[in-house]
Amino acid sequence: MSAPEPTHPLAAHAAPGRHGAAGEAPLRVTLPPRDIVQVMARRGRADALAEAARASFGLDLPHAGHAATGKDATAIWIQPGHWLLTAPRGVEGALAARAAAAFAGLAAVADQSHGRITIAIAGPAAHSVLARGCRLDLHPRAFGPGRAAATQIAHVGCLIHQTDAAPVFELTVFATLAEPFFHWLMEAGAGAGVLIE
Repeated sequence: MSAPEPTHPLAAHAAPGRHGAAGEAPLRVTLPPRDIVQVMARRGRADALAEAARASFGLDLPHAGHAATGKDATAIWIQPGHWLLTAPRGVEGALAARAAAAFAGLAAVADQSHGRITIAIAGPAAHSVLARGCRLDLHPRAFGPGRAAATQIAHVGCLIHQTDAAPVFELTVFATLAEPFFHWLMEAGAGAGVLIE
């Protein structure tokens, strides 16, 4: 017998459909299931780790404020020598096991798939909604596709990653704070309307 599919922590709070105002360009919200692994370079092994990431995941580990996507995973810089490696949800623990094998002796690897969740927001209202709780300048002249930053949004620690120019932002927060963060997001987007897909 196989294990049941894990339920997203926000499943009970994110009823699909329209919420808030009936605007023509609502904030679009999705809950992409993600495997999330933290990678922490060992002292003096940064260059070898970068080569291993290139060989195993087809990506160059990004520098401060950026993310990089390879053949089947994305690396997001979170602090010097530390990245989050993310991928669409797969077999339980597979991404962590793959990273641990690829980076053996080069980095410590910690599976964060149950400790963090990702909420994706998109559409013209995304910038104004985020501006209600975030002090970062997210204007396209300062922050665009491939950029990432750890910040506070509505007093919750959040990793923002802009994935394309639509714009689409992926917001990663600790699972224990997902519910209050999601409620804030719904309230902040109510004026434009929110479409949960």
